[in-house]
Amino acid sequence: MSTSELIDFLSKQEPEKEIKPQTVRYHIKELEKCGLVEQDGYEPAGNGNSHIMQKLWRATAENVFIATGDMDELPEDADRNLDRTLDIVGIMKELGFVLKNEEEMKRVAEEMTRRDRIRLKGLEFAKNTLCQVHELDPKLYMLFRSILSVVRLDEKDYQEYWDLTKKITDTLREAYARGKERNPRVY
Repeated sequence: MSTSELIDFLSKQEPEKEIKPQTVRYHIKELEKCGLVEQDGYEPAGNGNSHIMQKLWRATAENVFIATGDMDELPEDADRNLDRTLDIVGIMKELGFVLKNEEEMKRVAEEMTRRDRIRLKGLEFAKNTLCQVHELDPKLYMLFRSILSVVRLDEKDYQEYWDLTKKITDTLREAYARGKERNPRVY
């Protein structure tokens, strides 16, 4: 959406509140600094006949998770970017996963990030396909969006997505098996 489309959208959500354009622009810039939104091209302003172009913005992730747990488990020199905001180590320990070392943890996080970026490409194709369906139950929409986000990838991305998925899954299965003594539910 463009900034003006965001203002219109927000105004419709809460008609009793005054949504100021400068406030929306400020927050978009803050979200951009944090990596939560990014510029996604330009389009003509107004009715489309103008030579004035406006920026289009899009979310960089379908979901945003906020870590509320103890982040002390992460090593001091760990990257603090948004791809790693979850307390992955702490949660994995609670679930019975035992990673070999910090390098294995970093590799899995990087592979998950790469796989998610590929899936986001497919998600754009999925959304474009699903917008052609006039009526669709929200649960079915989510199901088909998930399926199409992988199915609609080009051959190279499709293969890389599944290669990464296998590597991640194999590593996590091994890490879970190593937690056998710590987690009696592992068989």
